[in-house]
Amino acid sequence: MKLLMTASQIRGLPVVTVRGGEDLAEVRDVIYDPEAGRLVGLTLNKRGFLAGRCREVLPAEAIHAVGQHAVMVLDESSLVAPEDAPGDVGRPATERNVLGNDVLTEGGTSLGKVTDLVLLVGSSGEVVGYQIDKAGGGLGYIPLPAQVSVSGVALVVPNLTGDFVQDDLVGLGAAVDEFRARLGLK
Repeated sequence: MKLLMTASQIRGLPVVTVRGGEDLAEVRDVIYDPEAGRLVGLTLNKRGFLAGRCREVLPAEAIHAVGQHAVMVLDESSLVAPEDAPGDVGRPATERNVLGNDVLTEGGTSLGKVTDLVLLVGSSGEVVGYQIDKAGGGLGYIPLPAQVSVSGVALVVPNLTGDFVQDDLVGLGAAVDEFRARLGLK
């Protein structure tokens, strides 16, 4: 069974080294590329009392694992200055935010609005779905890769996505593989 968590649940988690257990920083925010449907990195806060924003960022390639209680990296060299990071991490585009976007099927049916990203725990930050405020009310979860296009206002998904809206993360975990199989993806 896949263990999933939302991006908002990883905010505030410590960033810890596998080699030494050193607590380097804490997650401030997720940098996401909606066109590719993937996490590209994390912005960070310093740890401790009166700590502020950390200058360094954490590219997704340097994440060893996202766990329920910490984000793991190999060592402190995983954190890099923005100018040394890939462009989409060091200088993230501000129009990439999918939160608040309408989720519409290709047939024009509204499934709701995006409220969060869903990540696979134990992976290096694989995004497997979106949390949505369902059009009929309540929270729901849809699997990725589902989007056909992202405009900054709407996320257009295949019609069959409506069949895979789940009411909880456990249901989404099971639906991801079936959804991908139906789309002919791995």
